[in-house]
Amino acid sequence: MEKPADLIRQGRSEEVWKRYCGFLDITLEQFMDIQERLLLEQLQLMGRSELGRTIMGEHPPQSVQEFRERVPITTYEDYAFCLDERKEDLLPEKPVAWAHTSGRSGSYKWYPCTARSFAKIGEGVLAWLILSTTNQRGVVRLEPGDILVYNVASRPYMSGFGAMSLAELFEMRYVPTVEEMEQMSFQERIQAGFRMGMRTGIDVVGSISSVLVKIGDEFSKGASAKVSAAMLHPAVLARMGRAWVRSRLARRAILPRDLWRVKGIMVSGMDTDIYRDRIREYWGVEPTEGYGMTEG
Repeated sequence: MEKPADLIRQGRSEEVWKRYCGFLDITLEQFMDIQERLLLEQLQLMGRSELGRTIMGEHPPQSVQEFRERVPITTYEDYAFCLDERKEDLLPEKPVAWAHTSGRSGSYKWYPCTARSFAKIGEGVLAWLILSTTNQRGVVRLEPGDILVYNVASRPYMSGFGAMSLAELFEMRYVPTVEEMEQMSFQERIQAGFRMGMRTGIDVVGSISSVLVKIGDEFSKGASAKVSAAMLHPAVLARMGRAWVRSRLARRAILPRDLWRVKGIMVSGMDTDIYRDRIREYWGVEPTEGYGMTEG
């Protein structure tokens, strides 16, 4: 299968849209048919494992109705004996990595990430990228080499695996690089991304909503006026000069949207609806919210 970046270079963006965003065009009936088929595939796969037999018995359900009648509602505790200790021999398929949730009460929920699920994570993030950077159905504005500042938690959090999987699927330029992000704390990544973005520019931002608002708040209070040695680079001085002109014409402080003309913003967080208007005001584009969930 041709890579999406190659299709875009060849002017075949419509194929990229259909491949990664075509789900928007299927009917509810088609969607449910797909979900049922995938569920039954998973039940058969799980039925061949010790973990699956512990939950479902010796014979996996052959229909959705049978699944509803036979399989009890479970919680993570029903799987903890296997997942907490990462007992791969009890699973239906060997994982390539283990991810965990942010956790509650000092404990994590662990998730075995298979090669197939790792690839699907990247496809989901790419779909999110495409949708965040367009305002017209069927139009792909994302370009190979676009610069992405991705302010998310690194592995073993699922967001970190999303960054890794996307990097294998599509030619984004991460600022900082994925390898550098892995060595930094969350706060260091945020600072490094926007500091480096002053030189490189930024095409797309992926972040928690509250982080983008905090950055916008700091700019609105004049934080951008603080002079440092890093600002003496010609590219930074030129960017600051353009931003100064834009802000003076608008008769306000410099905002992130004056420094960077981003194509799209991907956000997550339960507070996104609260911050949506302020993100739009600070950054100049409508944020596209994604629902993050390790167990998904």
